[in-house]
Amino acid sequence: EDAPATAPAPAPAPTKTYLSPDECGEKAKNILKEYFVGGDTDDAVLSFDELIGAGKDDGSVARGAKVVENGCLLVLEMKAEDVEKFLTIAVRCIKESKIEGKAITTGLNDPLEFLSDIAIDAPLAGTHLQNIVAEFIKAGAISFDFLLNTPDYFRTDGNAAQFGVNVLKKIGGDALESESNIDVIAKLMTDEDKEQFPTAKELIAA
Repeated sequence: EDAPATAPAPAPAPTKTYLSPDECGEKAKNILKEYFVGGDTDDAVLSFDELIGAGKDDGSVARGAKVVENGCLLVLEMKAEDVEKFLTIAVRCIKESKIEGKAITTGLNDPLEFLSDIAIDAPLAGTHLQNIVAEFIKAGAISFDFLLNTPDYFRTDGNAAQFGVNVLKKIGGDALESESNIDVIAKLMTDEDKEQFPTAKELIAA
């Protein structure tokens, strides 16, 4: 049978199907590994945009969270220059609204909770994660007080107050003077911290 002479009407654009959050997390590691060996920044940002689909449906926060979680867990065991490359991509995604703030705070939970375990084999992990958190705050994606809603284990056994102080020092400027930030440090201090430093200001000055 001959094809009709008139072109058929274009089919409606199919709804995009996204990978599951766990699959997104795995894919994120592959995108980053490719980028670290000399990949193109624009390509990597585009890949993350397509992977996460921020705001496109109800699942974007969960997908974004797994991307952040797996990205952080990957670079915590790597060199400082890899962390910088990861941050180049992450901060671009933040500035271009390709990832949501809620995805970032959720994605940081596991890296913070398991930080003390990771640091046994990767002694720079703490410094790396402090840099990552400081850059996310400077980029305006999250606020410093998100540390008050981190996993219990991090707050009781992860030296959270000192972690927070180190983040403030990395942010620099007047971050260390801000009363609201000092208040967060005070709330993060454990009884053990308070035995050494009666006030948050003393811990910050130490």
